Amino acid sequence: MTAQNILVVGATGKQGGAVVKALLGLPEGSTCFHILALTRNAQSERAKALVDAHNGSVELIEGDSTVPKPIFDSRPKGSIAGIFIVTTPGRISEELQAVPLIDVAVDHGVKHIVFSSVDRGGDEKSWDHPTTIKHFRAKHHIEVYLRDKAEQTGSNFTWTILRPVAFLDNMNPGMMCAMFTAMWTAALSPDRKLQLVAVRDIGLFAAQAFSEPGKWAGRAVGLAGDELTLAEAREKFEKVTGKPLPQTWTILGRAVLWGVRDVGNMFAFFEKHGYGVDIAARRQEVPMLDFETWLREESKWMKE
Repeated sequence: MTAQNILVVGATGKQGGAVVKALLGLPEGSTCFHILALTRNAQSERAKALVDAHNGSVELIEGDSTVPKPIFDSRPKGSIAGIFIVTTPGRISEELQAVPLIDVAVDHGVKHIVFSSVDRGGDEKSWDHPTTIKHFRAKHHIEVYLRDKAEQTGSNFTWTILRPVAFLDNMNPGMMCAMFTAMWTAALSPDRKLQLVAVRDIGLFAAQAFSEPGKWAGRAVGLAGDELTLAEAREKFEKVTGKPLPQTWTILGRAVLWGVRDVGNMFAFFEKHGYGVDIAARRQEVPMLDFETWLREESKWMKE
């Protein structure tokens, strides 16, 4: 069986890396994939480690998603079956990271595009709820652009939008975990539950979308594997690890919420609106990790 080429943006990062792992870990008899891993620096240690970890099934493509034409020019038209797109907040707008890439990919004959976005209150509500959070709003703009472009071009390509919630992986060992807990303490009421998802599961859903594009075409779905109050998270963390959930001073959490506007707006959204993923429905499609299982099987806490 000839392997299909899938271009993975951010392949050396958390989400892209999870997609690579999931695509190459599909059971025997599934569609066979060859990964084109987009990286800004093919000589970086992370890029080299990605190739070494997957025994020739990953090919590095050096390039910049904001200037996408050279990425595709070296490949015959129609030779890339799908593309996974993830954008990150920063100096370059997320729209600029995605929109030119979508345009060039479609012109090149890419048949299926999977975009990793964010849930904004449920599968239907998210379409009409960009929110006041800058990076949520940017992802909403990209979703609408992708959907509308598909409608305008007829049947040239299909799309799937994945909308993950807060990452369980933020709670791996390190300062991020302690600060995340401090902001959770500062911003959310004791009875307010927060939905969480393992990055691993984003990869699994993306792999499903690429292996069965007909089933996943035109779907925008929220991804969450658990929903917890902070007290419940503390209890489960100590049950599994035998340690208290790390937290830095709450005043530092408040300082970040006040000083970094987008983060403050995001936690205010958690408190006022909250994510709206139908966790039971998602688990019927992919066996997703809850917090306890993530701690035992995926987190770095049990590997220290």
